[in-house]
Amino acid sequence: MKETLTFRDKIVLFPIWLVTLLPLPLLYLFSDLVFFILYYILRYRRAVVHTNLTRAFPDKTERDIRRLTIKFYRYLCDYFIESIYLLNMSAAESNKRYRYTNPDVMHELYKKKKNIVFAVGHYGNWEWATANIHVNTSYYTKGIYKPLSNKMFDRLFFYIRARYGNIPVPMKQTLRVINGAIRNKEIFSIYLVADQRPTPEDLHYWTIFLNQDTPVISGVERISRKYDMPVVFLDIDRPKRGHYDVTFKVLTEDPKNEPQFAITEKYIRHVENMIIRKPELWLWSHKRWKYSAEKHKPKATS
Repeated sequence: MKETLTFRDKIVLFPIWLVTLLPLPLLYLFSDLVFFILYYILRYRRAVVHTNLTRAFPDKTERDIRRLTIKFYRYLCDYFIESIYLLNMSAAESNKRYRYTNPDVMHELYKKKKNIVFAVGHYGNWEWATANIHVNTSYYTKGIYKPLSNKMFDRLFFYIRARYGNIPVPMKQTLRVINGAIRNKEIFSIYLVADQRPTPEDLHYWTIFLNQDTPVISGVERISRKYDMPVVFLDIDRPKRGHYDVTFKVLTEDPKNEPQFAITEKYIRHVENMIIRKPELWLWSHKRWKYSAEKHKPKATS
């Protein structure tokens, strides 16, 4: 499962590695330049972002939507810069910039020898959380990810996510890795980012999310119920550029006794609350509402 950067990767990526030797405040100047190109010249997914924001916030004026759009693109560029900065960011600096407000919650669960499902959204810098979460929780985390089509960048992000000891796991290997960890009697956590659009085969649960009828991936719930793993949500805030505050929120310690889809509903409500608090930190360029309720939502049975 271990992936390493090839010699050719290192040659091609050397300029990026060199740039990340600069202090993060200087790299944000580059982020500002990328924002100008992405937003004003390339107009990257501007129509998708505008549509998503307009539907999610029907009470906002066109001027409000434009302001939110600009704030989102500025953050998107910051997110990219922050993520590649992981190539050289030390664990000590990471801990200063990505602060967990209540680590005692996780230490208590670890003492109980509970395996954990960390439920996360595409909100704030989830790459920073993927990389360093075990440093602050005692848990070695198996971060589930969808491999990128570009193999070199897939290996790059594998390397970034594994820098501080996290174990990236391709999505299709999730159950095999969990079963192996249980057989080996490991105390571990699974890290799932589950607010993206489901596959056509996973349109089982629908709810109102950001004022729209929305299908939600139920993977967090399925894994937690199958293996009796408590679910902990990462509530993320960004008080200022380059700094995050993360609060652990236990959604359930007894997943097997939760009603069907109750965990999924708790999860998506927490994601929604974060988005409403600071909308610009969510991934609005994703085509989240590709499936319509009229065409794809299962019909209720009498």
